[in-house]
Amino acid sequence: MGGLRDKSVGKEKYVVPLVFLCFAATLAPWLYDFPLNDDWAYALAARALAETGRLTLSDWGSSTQLPHILAGALTAKVFGFSFSALRMANLLVAAAALFMFVKILDQFEVGSFEKLAAGLALALNPLYLLLANSFMTDIHYFFWMTAAVYFYVRRLNDPGDAAALAWGGACCAAACLTRQLALAIPLAFTLVLLLQGRRSWRELAGVWAPPGAALAGYYLWFTQVHGPTWASENYVAAATLGHISKPLVLLNDSFYRLFSAMAETGLFLLPLGAGYLFSLRRFSAHNDLRCRINRAGPWLALAVMGGFALLNGPLPYLENNIARSGLGVLTLGGAALKPSGLFASPVFWTLATAAAVLSSVFLMCCSGLALRAGNGAMRFLFAVAALQLGVSLLGAKFFDRYLLTLLPWFAVAAVFAAKGVKFSRAAAAAVLLACAGLSWAGMKDYLAWNGAKWALAASPASGVAPGEIANGFDYEAWHSYQKNMAYLKTMKPLKMIGEWEWQKINSYKAVISYTPDQRLSVIDKAEYSTPLSSRKGVLYLMSLR
Repeated sequence: MGGLRDKSVGKEKYVVPLVFLCFAATLAPWLYDFPLNDDWAYALAARALAETGRLTLSDWGSSTQLPHILAGALTAKVFGFSFSALRMANLLVAAAALFMFVKILDQFEVGSFEKLAAGLALALNPLYLLLANSFMTDIHYFFWMTAAVYFYVRRLNDPGDAAALAWGGACCAAACLTRQLALAIPLAFTLVLLLQGRRSWRELAGVWAPPGAALAGYYLWFTQVHGPTWASENYVAAATLGHISKPLVLLNDSFYRLFSAMAETGLFLLPLGAGYLFSLRRFSAHNDLRCRINRAGPWLALAVMGGFALLNGPLPYLENNIARSGLGVLTLGGAALKPSGLFASPVFWTLATAAAVLSSVFLMCCSGLALRAGNGAMRFLFAVAALQLGVSLLGAKFFDRYLLTLLPWFAVAAVFAAKGVKFSRAAAAAVLLACAGLSWAGMKDYLAWNGAKWALAASPASGVAPGEIANGFDYEAWHSYQKNMAYLKTMKPLKMIGEWEWQKINSYKAVISYTPDQRLSVIDKAEYSTPLSSRKGVLYLMSLR
């Protein structure tokens, strides 16, 4: 079990990306020419590079982001600048990442249906679909990460594959230039080599030289040519060190984040967890050691995860993209009047939490089986996920989108374990269809209400400039962040500028909200249709003067 698969590979690596692209196309993403969440920060840099040839990073972005910005600038050069074009390019990168993920599965003894199930569970889950429709760095990083992992897995399965080591290093360098987090990849590879007793300095140099050179070059360029940004001065290291400097807070946050991460991972990979319905007894019996403690492990995990859920209430636990208002970040006021369908139902979240807890336990059981039965390549996959999670736990902020780097490990472990524990294809397929439907409806709603707020702000009836409308963080940042930060930099050092101080400079004359305020006069309103509700959503543009 866990050996290198035959090089004759099935069609799953083509089917999964194709299904994803067709699924995403039903949302008509090319119609929505506006940023979502932090898209604007990276779009500013991409547009500037395409138009001026100068690479200037936004003060907001904390990642290295270079390949991401270069790809965005190339897209803008070829198709003209628009968020629609950037979104479409990002969807293609998301499809390419799925291709690489299935190729990772091809390196292990995984059945054809199980490969499809794992690939589609990743492709059609709400987090992946949402991030794929953005222009943040998550998907670009995920592509370079999965590409690097694939080549390193090949190398571990075949130590004589020199090309795999070279390609892995190149992809790892690109991943590091997209996010600093990618240093976890060569570190994981090194740990596995040492555990295997392979202490070849040439091999270690091949692993570390490309990402090391890439980051060294980036550091020299950033410090000597580009210069510091607000994020580099206040967030990248300072906020993390501030978090680490409070041991009790760090410990409390880490436990909460860890259990929350497992519960939400169980939710995101619910189709794979559903494949092991009623398998707790099989998991407890399927243990080579046959000792009581190990056989009780699944039941103990269920008790702990269930206790955490009872203590903290129903999902969602982590902030950012999965909320009771729907998918994505709700940037407008009056959320109580937003039609959100199932997402606003306490009953739905209670049932979803129970299912996610059970799914997370199944995934943990699968992970244990995969680690025991798998080879060095399997342990490398685990180390990559664990190290990236460990680094993320140290940060001052921990968003649900950070779980994207965890999903490949649990997906691989889930389908790898199917060789030893019966996997219900019918249950996996049924839950996959249900999750895909909810993902589609949530994403369509997110695009719809954002489209409505941007259209309402552009209404001729407003009579106010775009920068004078309080219309959510992303809208206001696109119109005023760059000039406001430039002004603040002339007034004080970067370290003295607050995170949201740029927003306080704006002189707002109007506001857009779901709730009409009796104290304000309504200038205009906009309706939009959402698959989450039979009634239309309504946004109000109101004067503040």
